[in-house]
Amino acid sequence: MASPISIHQSRLSERDHLDILNLNAKHFHSLDALTNILEGDPAETWASTFHPDGLFQTLSADGNVIFQACGRDQLINAHRNFPDIPTTRHLISNVLIEPHPRGARSGSYIIAMNIGVNPATIIRTGTYDDLISSKDGVWLYEKKMLILDAFSPKAE
Repeated sequence: MASPISIHQSRLSERDHLDILNLNAKHFHSLDALTNILEGDPAETWASTFHPDGLFQTLSADGNVIFQACGRDQLINAHRNFPDIPTTRHLISNVLIEPHPRGARSGSYIIAMNIGVNPATIIRTGTYDDLISSKDGVWLYEKKMLILDAFSPKAE
């Protein structure tokens, strides 16, 4: 049986894939407040990886919402109030990008490390489930959801 997704919607170009990978990199560089490549306020840069009404959520393994920020102002405020930005590095792997009727769906694994101690320690693990769409040729998150692993420490 044929998929309900149209031919146009079922294909992502190589450029789309590269742009979405770069969106992920920009998101995590700004989340970790790395300003050596990205200029400007990391909170505003992080929020700019979302559509103006974009949603970021952190869920426990059983699906309960632990944290949520929706819209540019809440996203900026959330970033500015995350307690561990100076000491955290997010390592993302196994990025999978698939077509979706609204644009693209992306998933990845995450390990967040506390780099404020020696040796660095794991503070969070989980997966991301993202809904991404393009407006005027720019890919942005509609929804970015962190789903913590069952035995991951809770994200705050």
